[in-house]
Amino acid sequence: MGPRMSSSANTIAVGKKSPPIYSREVVLFGCIALLALFVLFTATISRMYHKKIHVLADDWFDQGEASFRAGDTKSAWTDDRNALVYSPNNTKFQFHLAQALAAAGRGEEARSYLLSLLSESPGDGEVNLALARIATHKGLIPEALRYYHSAIYGEWESDPIGMRWQVRRELAEYLLDRGLQQQAVPGIIALADSTPPNDTERLRVVGNLFLRAKLWNRALDVFRAVSSANNSDEDALLGAGISAFNLGQYNLALDYFEQLPEKDRSSPEIAEMCRTAQQVKDMNPFVGELSREAKARKAANALSLATARLRECAGQDGQSLSTAPQTPLQEALPNSKQISTKWSWQNIAKYPETMDEAMGRAFEMENAAATACGEPKGADRALWLLGHSRGVPAQ
Repeated sequence: MGPRMSSSANTIAVGKKSPPIYSREVVLFGCIALLALFVLFTATISRMYHKKIHVLADDWFDQGEASFRAGDTKSAWTDDRNALVYSPNNTKFQFHLAQALAAAGRGEEARSYLLSLLSESPGDGEVNLALARIATHKGLIPEALRYYHSAIYGEWESDPIGMRWQVRRELAEYLLDRGLQQQAVPGIIALADSTPPNDTERLRVVGNLFLRAKLWNRALDVFRAVSSANNSDEDALLGAGISAFNLGQYNLALDYFEQLPEKDRSSPEIAEMCRTAQQVKDMNPFVGELSREAKARKAANALSLATARLRECAGQDGQSLSTAPQTPLQEALPNSKQISTKWSWQNIAKYPETMDEAMGRAFEMENAAATACGEPKGADRALWLLGHSRGVPAQ
């Protein structure tokens, strides 16, 4: 009985399965795997969220840019603000919001955004230029100049040379528009120095700025360079003609004006310059190829013209003046009494060395009349200008 019972017990023991035993390493590995899956899932969800946020920000920004280009500035700054809700630290969005606000007339709000950007990047060319433009609208000239200069010497992401050229031009035009010619001159000269000699489009801009600043010699040099590259360039011919006229180079001015199409010569201002330049040319006795008689006649005519202008200005015939002249007009009138006899063209032709003195007296009388009665017109203006071109100073 004993052995059988033992066998049965063994049979029962063998047939019963014991529970599985897991090592700590397996459990730890499982936990790590579950944690990794959780982190991966969380990261995926986070990426999807941030991607959606960036998409929304970019969509609002693109919509704002489209509105800005269409001229709808109110919608533009609203859209840009919505873009900043999703990307509040985006400096690009902040700058474009400032631009939209400035264009909508909300300069103070725009300025606050721009000053914040400037504190982070003081040398940013775009930000300084935007601040300069806001200052110009507010009439803050010193502030505008400071920001314009910072923009010129600032940093630009693309085409820094071209952008600095454009800012110099904008600054020069701003100063000239406000009558600040002397302040504009250094910038215009710097603009000219930074203009490539083969860039005719920019040279025309520089030439016109020189004209506005009344830097006639520099303007003439620029327009001559453009004209030599293209002798049919109407802007260059016109600019060169105006420059030469104001320099007293009337023959040269006529040469340039005559090359212009009729439509350009017919404008009142240019037509008047052409007439005056032709009158100066016609009455000028200092032309080498003229005969002695022709020179004498021109000198005598100039004296006669100046005498008539002086007497008209004085309102009398010159016979009852005080014996103690006090003004240029009074000093010049007594010298006109015997013009018709002493300075006849025959006498001048006989004594050609007296022509300079005769013309000097004519210029003196025109200057005296201009001082007393204002700048002359017509032929008298031509004679007066001829005197200036000969180095006779205005009184």
